[in-house]
Amino acid sequence: MKNNLLLGSGNAGKIKEIKFYLEYFGLFNNFKVLDLSSFKDLGEPEEKGSTFEENSVIKSTYFYNKTDCLTLSDDSGFIVEEMESFPGIKTARVANEMGGEQQVINYIFSKNPKKQKINATFHCSLSLVGYKINQVVTGKVLGSIICSKKGNDGFGYDPFFIPQNSNKTFAEMGLKEKMFLSHRFEAFKTLSITQK
Repeated sequence: MKNNLLLGSGNAGKIKEIKFYLEYFGLFNNFKVLDLSSFKDLGEPEEKGSTFEENSVIKSTYFYNKTDCLTLSDDSGFIVEEMESFPGIKTARVANEMGGEQQVINYIFSKNPKKQKINATFHCSLSLVGYKINQVVTGKVLGSIICSKKGNDGFGYDPFFIPQNSNKTFAEMGLKEKMFLSHRFEAFKTLSITQK
């Protein structure tokens, strides 16, 4: 019987990307990959961390304790250094509170009215928690955000973020192009090294 690996996220876009990276890097091939829909009434952890790393570990630890499955979780978002690292670890929460990603972008540009692009860094922290396992790695990608959506693919802030050395947003790229330029790719690249 295969061991189980639980992906500790309810975000369908993240799950799709995580599964891509697991296959690409050949990680946990002998594990059965589960998502949160495999279980009932797990609830949600309270993310009280002050960093992406801490919140990722909080998620993995919570779902590991609930299911006894080795758990891989992701906490990600972007930071605008000029705005004291806003929105940072609250990237998703701020979007929910403001009514969507476009409203967050509008707010950022309202504070920087003369700019067409604003420097930003996307972060992804992955954590792996299980029996005698507690590991966290982080990847990041420098780039800039723009004020209006470009592109129809991806999810979240993908239509607003242009990675360094590119002239396209993540949402304008084909799936594979984005996958090899993203913050999540950088995190999985580090995780793959630690798993060898």
